[in-house]
Amino acid sequence: MGTGRAADEYEARLGELHWLPRWMRWLPAVFLVAALILDAALPPRYVFGSLLGAAVVMTALFQSAYRVAAMGVLSTALLIGVHWLDGDLSLRIIGVVSTLVVITGVSVLLATARDRAKERLSHVQVVAEAAQLALLRPLPRRLGPVRLAGFYQAADNEALIGGDLYSVRPTRYGVRAIVGDVKGKGIGATETVATVISAFREAAMVSPTLDDVAQRIEAAMALDRADAASGASRTPPEFPDAEEELFATAVLLEFPTGTCDVRVLNRGHPPLIRLGPQGASTLETEYGTPLGLGELMDHSPAPGIFSLTPGEILVAYSDGVAEARNDAGEFYPLRERLDAQFRDGGGVSGGGATHNPHALDPSEVVSFLQGDVAAWTPALNDDVVVVVLQTGADDPAPEPSDAGARAGP
Repeated sequence: MGTGRAADEYEARLGELHWLPRWMRWLPAVFLVAALILDAALPPRYVFGSLLGAAVVMTALFQSAYRVAAMGVLSTALLIGVHWLDGDLSLRIIGVVSTLVVITGVSVLLATARDRAKERLSHVQVVAEAAQLALLRPLPRRLGPVRLAGFYQAADNEALIGGDLYSVRPTRYGVRAIVGDVKGKGIGATETVATVISAFREAAMVSPTLDDVAQRIEAAMALDRADAASGASRTPPEFPDAEEELFATAVLLEFPTGTCDVRVLNRGHPPLIRLGPQGASTLETEYGTPLGLGELMDHSPAPGIFSLTPGEILVAYSDGVAEARNDAGEFYPLRERLDAQFRDGGGVSGGGATHNPHALDPSEVVSFLQGDVAAWTPALNDDVVVVVLQTGADDPAPEPSDAGARAGP
């Protein structure tokens, strides 16, 4: 997603005032026509300036200040013209015209203030998306032997960024990745997200083991904790909860060069899903405490080492996926839905054609999950991230892609 795209969409939503029914756009014209019909059908002593004033006010809800002014001028001209033709330009009519002029002026001011607020919000949205892209960079389709796809969606659609995170780096030790979830959600969690991602990017390049990478992230989070305790935290005062505790669940992965193996270090995060010819299964590993709480562990968990069949897929995700609820309060059954959709001969109701796991593409899995989770839950209560990784698949020509960009509010 390019910077500015979300802002354009957001500005369009503001301009349409999406909380108003679309039929209300026609009300100004309806009021104008009704005023003319009633004036023609009833004696001159009846004045329908209130309908013309309502047309101006309704226009101010979803049109620019210039169009509001044009509606006001048109309504005033119609009111004067109709009563001039009737020969009735009494003080009573002049008073109604004056009221209509005042209504038009106030409506123009309100529309101008709304347009300026919309411009400011649009600018804030551009800045927020730029911050998101700086933290959660779009995934390439391939890094070395690993093919990738993913999506991100914040629980707060207007914020764009939240508490979930991911990063993938090619290193001399192989391709390394992290998928995590910091305490909290929304803007208040982004400081910890920035710390974890920046520490991972640096540590992944120089640390010989995943445990060393995790320790470097822990050290960076300890510095943030010290800053918070001394009052030097960058977190705005509107988000005090972000300074109470600093920790993040995360799963770290390493795909050593020249093999189809994967090393997995789990620090309190939901387990990976392994998707292959036999369907979907949970990849169980030893669990450690979340990053930032390492001092509570007696010993560091050992990374699990797994041999993957060429073309097999690993699905890393946050608890926003597993804890998404439908209208009946049921949690989203991630493994079962993947198994039914992608196992040989399987298919989810409404999911379309069946699939051959040997020919799976990570973007296909991401597209299914993105649509299926959205269909399952009426509204997200937590941030959602999904990263799909595949090693050993035959892909002769890697292409750049925005597969890892977040899906818009």
